[in-house]
Amino acid sequence: MEKYHKTIIFTKTPLTSYFRYEDKFQIYPAYLENMPISTLQEHYPIILEYYIEEDEIITPEMGIEGLEDLRTLTATTVTKQNQILNLLTLFTNHHFFRYSDLSGNWGIPILKENPGKEANEWSSKWCWPMFHWPGLPEQLKISKFTDITQKYTRVTIVPFLEYYQHNPNYDTHKNRPITFPNNTTLGLKAYYSLNAEARPIIDDAISHSISAIELKKMRKTLSVISAFTSIETMVNLENKEFIPTKCECCGQLQFKVSKHYRDFLLKYIGDNQNNKKKFNTLYGLRSKIVHTGMKFKTEYLWNNLPKEEKHKENINYFEVILLSKMAIINWLIINYQNNNVT
Repeated sequence: MEKYHKTIIFTKTPLTSYFRYEDKFQIYPAYLENMPISTLQEHYPIILEYYIEEDEIITPEMGIEGLEDLRTLTATTVTKQNQILNLLTLFTNHHFFRYSDLSGNWGIPILKENPGKEANEWSSKWCWPMFHWPGLPEQLKISKFTDITQKYTRVTIVPFLEYYQHNPNYDTHKNRPITFPNNTTLGLKAYYSLNAEARPIIDDAISHSISAIELKKMRKTLSVISAFTSIETMVNLENKEFIPTKCECCGQLQFKVSKHYRDFLLKYIGDNQNNKKKFNTLYGLRSKIVHTGMKFKTEYLWNNLPKEEKHKENINYFEVILLSKMAIINWLIINYQNNNVT
């Protein structure tokens, strides 16, 4: 199997610079020969190049005889791509993704940038969600990382508190190119140093956090549940050696779930009175959703909520999404630093 791979992924905000993490992967703007471009596009193609380590090769046990190499290649590259996409989405405020459902859908090809009334004469066609053109496969062959330092500048790095809290760009401002927080490299170093026991659990937590991002537009309540699940995955990891005690009255095991939840966030997000109140409120929100079936009112297409209530719901929503990210990021960095004190 080739060690260096190049593919196209997407963002919902333009990337105008490059980011590279050591000798593991790099991303940069996609400007390939004959590449389709549209002024109407909302998915921006970028290049991902990555390196496959020997211990990252996946050999599926089941398969069609004679296609073993293809299955190994597919399983290995897709798994590696998903890992990098999840990490980029975790550390930034942006969604990095690829098209994974290739089953197709009905759609109207946009034949002109400004068709006007002519578009009324167009008909739907069955479409494959693929970004492809003749000559693309040859342009994706590499034997080493492309030297892009002379063509692009390094992505702008922003202090992480400012990045996450000061007018963050959640793919809502297309005129503001993608930037990265200054804790990204350290966080990636912490992730890739995880042992075999912790890595799958962290991957699960990241996956739940990414699901929250993927669901935020159409399924806000499910999005929040995914974010809470991500946090609880980290809480369980932090308390993996906890042994529950029995209640003296009823004999049931006491797991102290809410206490562990609050203590974890106070430890990794910040221990102060405002945070205590905030975490209690958010845990109450989680309980209402899970135990009563409460749904975000702003999720409905039409609602008559007062402006202040809409604002409060949106603030609570984004706070949970951010907490799910910071729970993982801060855990990674703090534990890495504590384990590598000289």
